Amino acid sequence: MAERIPEPPHTVPDRLVLATAPGLVPVLTPLLPGAYIVTDPQHLGAALQSSSGSAIRLICIGYGHIVPASWLALCRAGAVNVHPASPDYPGSGGNHLALYEGAAQFGVTAHVMVPAVDAGPILAFRPFDIPVGIGHRSLDELTFPVLLSFISNLAPYLTGQKPWPDPPGLSWRGRARRRSDVLALARVTMDMGPEERQRRWRAFHEGPDSILTCWHEGQAVPYRPGGRVRGWIDGIVGDAIHGWAHDPGRPPVTVRIEVDGHPIGDILANTYRADVAAAGHGDGRCGFRIMTGNLPPGSDRIDFLLPGDEWCRIPGGPVSLPG
Repeated sequence: MAERIPEPPHTVPDRLVLATAPGLVPVLTPLLPGAYIVTDPQHLGAALQSSSGSAIRLICIGYGHIVPASWLALCRAGAVNVHPASPDYPGSGGNHLALYEGAAQFGVTAHVMVPAVDAGPILAFRPFDIPVGIGHRSLDELTFPVLLSFISNLAPYLTGQKPWPDPPGLSWRGRARRRSDVLALARVTMDMGPEERQRRWRAFHEGPDSILTCWHEGQAVPYRPGGRVRGWIDGIVGDAIHGWAHDPGRPPVTVRIEVDGHPIGDILANTYRADVAAAGHGDGRCGFRIMTGNLPPGSDRIDFLLPGDEWCRIPGGPVSLPG
């Protein structure tokens, strides 16, 4: 007899179990107060099996392990996974795949958990636009605050304080990708055309932990990018836009200013920022600012771009001038 897996979680839970990654515990605890938190399969199994008489609701956020069907059947108030990708990218590597396909949007998806990975009914979706030229690590940095905001808004439904609203009517696209599928795509060979090489490079190159490999005569050569440039746009403070950018290998960084899609000039990130130094980004001499009076009146979108094999936007932007 097949295990019974709950459909969309309408039963009010009397116990929440949150399965997540250790690094996410500090930021998720305030969003889901009272949840019993586990970070590994051993403790998750024990928590579910010891509470089989309760109306448990399991919530998985960045958990990274498959939950067996027999454990899902113990969740009488349903099991919900928050997937850091859009419904177009079930399974692993959604950030890489979205960039490889040139997707215009990404997002975060909440869905009912069933035995198959990322295949249950979709409960909610929060989309956002993917900036042109962004890499996969920068896409992750944009996704994280969207994920936290999404969970904060869903908290009353996840905890049972409110009944679930009508689902958005979305469906998953295709089967869930496995890690092996993603690794197979992270290859560049000599016989590929320039367009295909560029798509794969864009999807996998960013950061010192890049999984991109270049194959020649049957030998894999790992891609080795330059220093990892990090930065943030703080927004408008007083009469200027402030930000910072730090490259541990080649300071200082030249930042390109783009207004409404058009570059208008470059600026050197070399002013001292005590807060950035305290955060461990070099000696802190990596700040920059541009006076709002020096920008074209009515500028609707002001982006700041980092140099590299292609220009990538600094997270925190874009900025719009008031009025």
